Amino acid sequence: MASKKGSGNAAPTQNEQKKPTDQAEKKNEAVQNETEQQPIPNITVKIDKLFDDDTKKLKAFASANVGPFAVHGIRIFENDKGAFVSMPTIPRKDSQGNTQYDEVFHPVTKEAREALVKNVIDEYNHALEQAQTASQAPVQSGGSQTMTQM
Repeated sequence: MASKKGSGNAAPTQNEQKKPTDQAEKKNEAVQNETEQQPIPNITVKIDKLFDDDTKKLKAFASANVGPFAVHGIRIFENDKGAFVSMPTIPRKDSQGNTQYDEVFHPVTKEAREALVKNVIDEYNHALEQAQTASQAPVQSGGSQTMTQM
């Protein structure tokens, strides 16, 4: 017995695969609305590493606790416009072989991003102040001092 061509389940075409369903759109909208109504959790930031090199734009690495979650690999850069924050990323190659970077963590609302960036920049500025104060403090010797002859 010969089988008929085209019978059975055909794989969806590329257009059918990319076309979102009404149900998926409603679910995405519901998630977005729910996210916008959530209060921003407590954010604490720690500067992991400061860089002194004025010729480089990368100035520091930071970590943040966002509620019960920890985020590592936050980078602070400085350019002519001031300091800005870059979320942790992983590199990947696109179909043309170019390197692309995908964020592995990012806030999903404007308010959450603003709160995280503000906390990171504030802690960065505080770490800079501490580093400057430490470099200006007089060096104290730990050994015994001898009197010079008059």
